[in-house]
Amino acid sequence: MKRGRLFAKIIYYAFTFLFGIVLAIGLPSYYAAFDVPGEYVRQSLESGEYEHAMTVVANSYNKRAVAQSEGADGAVVLYEGVLEKGAVKEDEESPLAERMLYKSYVGFIFAPDFGTFSATNNQTALVITQTDGTVREISLLDYDSDGNGSLDGISTVTQNGFIILDINEQLVDSIGQIAVRDKDGKIFWTSPTLSLNFESPYFGCFDKIPEYNKIIAAYQDENADADVLSRQLEAVFKEFQQNASVDADYYLNSTGASDYAAVQKEIRRIADKRAVPVVLIYFVAIYVIGDFLLGNFYIVRFFKWFLFKVCKIPHKEKKAPAKDEVFGHDYNCMVTLSLDVTDVPDFNGSVEIKYTNSDAEVKFTLLRSEGYKATQRIKAGVYVNPFIDIDRNYAPVDLPDNLEVEGYRMEKTVKITKRQ
Repeated sequence: MKRGRLFAKIIYYAFTFLFGIVLAIGLPSYYAAFDVPGEYVRQSLESGEYEHAMTVVANSYNKRAVAQSEGADGAVVLYEGVLEKGAVKEDEESPLAERMLYKSYVGFIFAPDFGTFSATNNQTALVITQTDGTVREISLLDYDSDGNGSLDGISTVTQNGFIILDINEQLVDSIGQIAVRDKDGKIFWTSPTLSLNFESPYFGCFDKIPEYNKIIAAYQDENADADVLSRQLEAVFKEFQQNASVDADYYLNSTGASDYAAVQKEIRRIADKRAVPVVLIYFVAIYVIGDFLLGNFYIVRFFKWFLFKVCKIPHKEKKAPAKDEVFGHDYNCMVTLSLDVTDVPDFNGSVEIKYTNSDAEVKFTLLRSEGYKATQRIKAGVYVNPFIDIDRNYAPVDLPDNLEVEGYRMEKTVKITKRQ
């Protein structure tokens, strides 16, 4: 019985602690990659620190905004930028496509009262008037809340209250004016007249984006030389860095960029802070569960000690029933305890039964190999607080609340049945 419990403890704690270590390592990274960045962007937009928000969403951007509007109802801001992901729409299944770059006018709509959710006929969109007068609509919806096949909301609004604008060269050739339409088709915001065409000096720093993307695509060739391609990518990226360095407002994310490092450090700090209580609660929970299921009830013992020994709370011990005594209690009795397993012929586990009183503890270990019978010498008296350790699929029928040990020899049988 003891060996079985010890083995169960080893398996339980080995598995739960291993999972806990994985949780402690992986949870901060999960928060830093998925949850915290969106919250950090929202906080930056709330405080008007738009450049910090841009550092999270864009690989590069021009700090001089091409359009910006702030008011009591919120803010809209737009920058020239270079983004990653989704550059090759016809090859979305390839993970390499996620690393390709494209030019875009990128920014945010941060307006708490901007209505974007509607399960029917949701008209939330950007209406782009190009410089030649043609009009293009870009839907901002990206999820279907009720699974009816119709998009009805914007995930970043639901999670953090902002919209990321991504007006890229795959969608429009130029931008003469931007209008933002809400769910009911009403115009929420209109930009001043613009003249944007992806050919500014900033975008000129990234003229080699097609070459960069071509190198990325070359990785898909099974005969590609990865070392050669890596050197080629590094050379093009260094050229991007050199071109962007001509203007202090041209920002490019890299591990050496102080702004990038500061933002990533703050995101990681928030993620670590959020993960710590979750990990601590997990480890406390597995110990509590283990102590009650497989342990020695140390938690219960601690609280009893603290309440009755430290706090001095009066403790009414369970008293044995009064009984006329002929011989007193100053002698030993040979007690035989056995199990009646006639109703459970398939039962083959071991059983441990314990009783205690103010002076001693009595413990019987009953094994199948010994016919579920055990005998020991016990000092006469009344023993209380019965405890049985048995397979949870089985239960005792007539385990007495008090074990009255008297005479010089006595026998007691406990019947075992299967739980329903």
